[in-house]
Amino acid sequence: MNIKKVIITGGFGFIGKALIRKMIQNNLKIIIIEHPNTTVPKGFENIELVRCDITKTDEIKKLSFKNIDAVLHLAAQSSGPRSFHIPYDDINLNIIGTLNIIEFCINNSIKRLLFASTFAVYGDNDESIYTPINEQKSCNPKSIYANSKYFCENLLKNYAEPKGIYWNSLRMFNVFGPGQDITKTDQGVVGIFLNMLLKSKTVHVKGSLDRFRDLIFIEDVVDAWLKVLFSNKINQVFNVGTGTKTNFRELIFTIANSLKISDPNVIEEEGTPGDLKGCFADISKLKNLANFEPNYDLKKGLNEMIKFYL
Repeated sequence: MNIKKVIITGGFGFIGKALIRKMIQNNLKIIIIEHPNTTVPKGFENIELVRCDITKTDEIKKLSFKNIDAVLHLAAQSSGPRSFHIPYDDINLNIIGTLNIIEFCINNSIKRLLFASTFAVYGDNDESIYTPINEQKSCNPKSIYANSKYFCENLLKNYAEPKGIYWNSLRMFNVFGPGQDITKTDQGVVGIFLNMLLKSKTVHVKGSLDRFRDLIFIEDVVDAWLKVLFSNKINQVFNVGTGTKTNFRELIFTIANSLKISDPNVIEEEGTPGDLKGCFADISKLKNLANFEPNYDLKKGLNEMIKFYL
């Protein structure tokens, strides 16, 4: 597809910033839509910025653009545990915000919309514990966060598509890498454990050490987004992961080893309602239709991440 000018919502987030840096290298014109209270990160001062609370329908109706080729919609509340305690944010920002972005695309004749979804929409499946999960698998979201994302996927399919929007949902597995806010205690399992081990030898784990995730490095995530954006594989869902299963025990000891910590003290605590035992991605669809191949394994990605924070 011929893509020259794009709008990114939530462009000052972890994934948004990484995407923007890569898109600038590819000579794409970028406009960022961000919340009025969000601070402009260093290095992003010269990118066109529009301040708007996307949950406020009247505000977003006032925005008018011409010749926009695509919207990459990343703005969201993105923590499963947080959604259990503050569900209003997920209903308001994730669902109402996404509906408003769809309407914004319709009103501004923007035909292409990429949506940041999550592996959490699958929920726990007996099969997913043993085999990678593909996009055809039925979804059984357990958290408010996962439910809000799945609802948005259905908005794209059942509302945006009949209105002429060409959409893609990218179900991202656990993203990690330089630039992640590792001080957050309820989002980003790699960052959470890394931050604990940078401070001491003790790691507190919510839930069982046998829980597992598919951990994908930020540069691979950016590559997947751009390959889908420039493809003609519209109105489809894609898993964005590595296809590799890593349990929490292995992750903690891999981080510790990279930090030259030989005997981390690991403490298991009560888990959070709605958190998953785990699932990992079948990425054959992304490979076959968008020519994607991950370039980073866990150790290589961790080394880049640790180098950044040290």
